[in-house]
Amino acid sequence: MSFDGGTRSEAPEHRFRGDIEGMRGIAVLLVVFFHASIRGFSGGFVGVDVFFVLSGFLITGLLIREIESTGTISLSNFYARRARRLLPAAGLVLAVTMVASIILLPPLLIPNIAADVAAAALYVSNMRFAFQATDYFAAASSPSPILHFWSLGVEEQFYVFWPAIVLLIARGAKKPTRRIGIAVVTLALASFASAVVLLTVSRPWAFFSLPTRAWELALGGILAVAGKNLGRMNKHFASFLTWLGLALVVLSGVLLNEKAAFPGVPALAPTIGVALVIIGGSRKSLSAPSRILGTALPRFFGRISYSLYLWHWPILVLPLAVSITPLPLTERIGLVVFTIALATVTQKWVEDPLRHGRLVGTKPRRNLVTAGALAIIIAAVSLGVGAYATSGLQGANKTNAKATAESLKNLDSVLNADRPVATATSTGTPQPFVRPGSPDGPVPKDLQPGLGWAKTDRALPYLDRCHTQQDLPASNASCLYANVGAATTIVLFGDSHALSWFPAVNRAAKAMGLRLLSLTMSACSPADIPAWNPTYDRVMRNCTYWRTDSIKRIIGIYPDIVLVAGTRGFATVDKKGNVLSGAARFTAWHDGMIRTLNRLKAGASHVILIADTPAAGVDPPVCLSAHPKSILACSTPVENAIQDDWQREERGVADEEKIPMIDASLWVCPTSPCPVVIGNLLIYSDAGHLTATFSAALSHRMKSAISAIVPEPVPSPIPTK
Repeated sequence: MSFDGGTRSEAPEHRFRGDIEGMRGIAVLLVVFFHASIRGFSGGFVGVDVFFVLSGFLITGLLIREIESTGTISLSNFYARRARRLLPAAGLVLAVTMVASIILLPPLLIPNIAADVAAAALYVSNMRFAFQATDYFAAASSPSPILHFWSLGVEEQFYVFWPAIVLLIARGAKKPTRRIGIAVVTLALASFASAVVLLTVSRPWAFFSLPTRAWELALGGILAVAGKNLGRMNKHFASFLTWLGLALVVLSGVLLNEKAAFPGVPALAPTIGVALVIIGGSRKSLSAPSRILGTALPRFFGRISYSLYLWHWPILVLPLAVSITPLPLTERIGLVVFTIALATVTQKWVEDPLRHGRLVGTKPRRNLVTAGALAIIIAAVSLGVGAYATSGLQGANKTNAKATAESLKNLDSVLNADRPVATATSTGTPQPFVRPGSPDGPVPKDLQPGLGWAKTDRALPYLDRCHTQQDLPASNASCLYANVGAATTIVLFGDSHALSWFPAVNRAAKAMGLRLLSLTMSACSPADIPAWNPTYDRVMRNCTYWRTDSIKRIIGIYPDIVLVAGTRGFATVDKKGNVLSGAARFTAWHDGMIRTLNRLKAGASHVILIADTPAAGVDPPVCLSAHPKSILACSTPVENAIQDDWQREERGVADEEKIPMIDASLWVCPTSPCPVVIGNLLIYSDAGHLTATFSAALSHRMKSAISAIVPEPVPSPIPTK
């Protein structure tokens, strides 16, 4: 962010730029209103893009002035100034947020937040969040109270590399500014191109990484290079440019939304807007809009913008995490007012004194050593807190997270082993079954997997990258498991809910002497329908490609058994691109699944549909960590976990296609309300996915269900790829 405190012009007189300080105020208010969900600011996140341009302008101008006046750049002085300016307030916010999280949040969330704090202290949080966002299973996790530090990571990385690059470029040059100008234009073009391309491959990396954000910083750098010429315009034209720039920034904050492809083409509007504001305010005699930006109120918010940005996110997120339900408007506004007051105090008593050298002095070496030590201490303490929190979670440790014989015995007892495990021929609604009441009790000390490992207790195809992640290239692995050399093949085909059944199917296939081919992709329904991604507001094209290729591969080997499973309720669109809901969505799924099943039936001996997994109404591991004395506190009513209308639709498709369906709802939800723990087995890793341990414990049930449908599988050709 442009929080280094510099607002000096790059014109020869280096005058104070009150309009830039006011622009910072507008930018931070856009971000705060957006995060506070204030209606009318759906695009307020563009405030970050505005800050990046301002940073590029101010920092590049500072470096150019130093080169022109001294012939070099003192990197130690530069880094020391940045450390004094940025680290004290950031360190304070990180420490307070860590303590508040420990007090307010479920224990299971603390290790992850501690790692976020450590990454933020070392200014690499943007890379951490990019890694996490590419993980489909982490996409639905609670937002980190440190998430906003990603932009500080981008900016600090810019501060590390850019001065050294400028110094290297300018060394020995008669006209260093010209060289810098060529370099910064080249950087801007290359970075923008990389952002546009990467948005089609991995939006998280495009959003969070420095290389794809560098063009915004470089745009400000271009203006700094042109600094001496920016003020050469008449007052009316300067006024026009400034009003136009302000309009572009404000309209972007009002009209855009999170579905916009940032930092791609849509980001041009706010960044060009702030560039015009910078240009329009470069005249010595300011125009009316530049004078307005330089008035007391905008400049006040500009002065406190750094602290306001640091405090606003944890103050908004932590109460929301505690209440679970959205906060009313009055409470959100109250939190914003409190944040402004807190930011004002922090700016006066933390930012300014330490920036001017109180307590720490202004000697570069001392400043850098102090800053480095503070960052390392915050990171180390945070990681220590995270490790301690992990050790205090209930359940077996990772190395012992396997279902014991006693666990399986208890599981069979609860699941009523005499109940049918499958509908061998799908004919109408199954017999009604009255579930017994779910028992209550504390979280078992030998819970398997333990709460600290539940999120990583995943099926092998996810771990060996055979499973295809959402919006990433399809896996090209062989994806063969169980008895790889066997002559008979069983296929598991579908989305991540199908992947949840992999451990059960894999063990069943081993016991039956079958080779298993696993073909799964996150967020991609096996039904032949467009997979709509509401986050990106577009159809996932690679889902269609993956599904088509997977079905071709299945048909090519003519397996004996194909198990098909998918998540209920995936969004889809009609031929005109309209997102479907209600009966129209059911109809689209029905027709799409019929098309898929018809293709599979033509290329396999037996096609079996697995009904969707009952869903938890909470994130079970997180909930259990907050309620260690009552597993029933995290249960879900049967009618919410198992949607009757969706089950009827699934059964109707199976009946229509005359294929069997395995209804595992009684395996996952044998009692009422639907539990999250059976015996000492944890059922869910999150609200919709089974733990690999629980799934594996159901292998004998899966084997019985498959054997009831296909008593003697016949050999099928060995896959060639």
